[in-house]
Amino acid sequence: MEEGQRYRVLYEIAQELNSSLAPGEVLHTIVETICNAADAKGCSLMLLTPDQQQLIHTIAYGLSDRYVRKGPVKVDVAIAECLRGKSVTVLDAATDSRVQYREQAKREGVVSMLSLPCMLRGKVIGLVRIYTSEQHQFSTQEIEFFSALANLGAIALKRAELLEEEKKQFLRFVSIAAHDLKAPLSAIQSFLGAMLGGFAGELNEKQKQMMQRASQRITELLGLISDLLDIPRIEMGQLVQETTEVSLVQIVDSFVKESSGLAEQKGIKLSVDIPTNLPSISGSSPRLQQVITNLVNNAINYTTDGEVAIRAREANNELLLEVIDTGCGIPPDDLPRVFEDFFRASNVEAKGTGLGLSISKRIVEAHGGRIWVESPCPETGKGSKFSFTLPKKAQGDK
Repeated sequence: MEEGQRYRVLYEIAQELNSSLAPGEVLHTIVETICNAADAKGCSLMLLTPDQQQLIHTIAYGLSDRYVRKGPVKVDVAIAECLRGKSVTVLDAATDSRVQYREQAKREGVVSMLSLPCMLRGKVIGLVRIYTSEQHQFSTQEIEFFSALANLGAIALKRAELLEEEKKQFLRFVSIAAHDLKAPLSAIQSFLGAMLGGFAGELNEKQKQMMQRASQRITELLGLISDLLDIPRIEMGQLVQETTEVSLVQIVDSFVKESSGLAEQKGIKLSVDIPTNLPSISGSSPRLQQVITNLVNNAINYTTDGEVAIRAREANNELLLEVIDTGCGIPPDDLPRVFEDFFRASNVEAKGTGLGLSISKRIVEAHGGRIWVESPCPETGKGSKFSFTLPKKAQGDK
């Protein structure tokens, strides 16, 4: 690579780093760029642990998962030099005693290695390592170029760390705020229920309608709070904790009985096509009910005077459930982002947190299933079709 090209690459990555809210993507760009510029087998970026005794692979390019996951790299003599700000070259990884995983390097086809420190404000926070499949001695100009890229990697790592801390603080705030809101709202809903039941005296028809409307709004708010409380659980991998034998037939039947009124209010025909002998699965009944509720309520909310169909069937070793609507559909540019946190389609004015679909995706995946959307629906040419699968047997079953 010529000098002018090197400067252009550094400028482009610096620009990307400055504008990107996803430093992980920039890190991938850096290791890929180094690997290609070095004509190397692979490249990895490793982060120094707080005790400065080990290096953990943060991102890698061109290397097998088995090699990347071989274990942490100890700060030995060679790497200690690197952590003092010097580049370290290993010409024969299979025989050099400074290489910790010599046998694994040989199996991977790695011959030479170049280790470069990732410097941030004069401090080493990790290193970039380049792997070649032939013995190779890099030039001074190459090492300077790769070192500059490694230092950009250090900036990206720091940004990722700051964003992660900001995210934790946000989740902490959300959790506290949601908990503080839930109790008084639940109390208000209980009082409204008591008043609607006549415990505070007889209500006239207009008063009943106003109370019912207020109760419905409280129910919606409690639903939003439930979504917000799910965010920390998602991050901690605690969305699905206890599983039992679950019948999708019963879940859908219960949902339709409770929610058919909403469809009727909007002039929507709600249909169900599920075999009564559909096998039960192992899962979390409340969470799967949450998925079905999210999908069907979304379909109803975005459909006017149309139809919403709920279908399920067996498909090989899975159960397939589909929710089809004849509503406004989803713009093509929005389809890849439908399951992102807080995302809302650009063609509608939507209520809610924008978390329902992202939470549903995580619940389905926690059950070992898949979820996807097609819009327009291939069968009708309009609306949307959300589908998800669940394994017939739990992932731990024999």
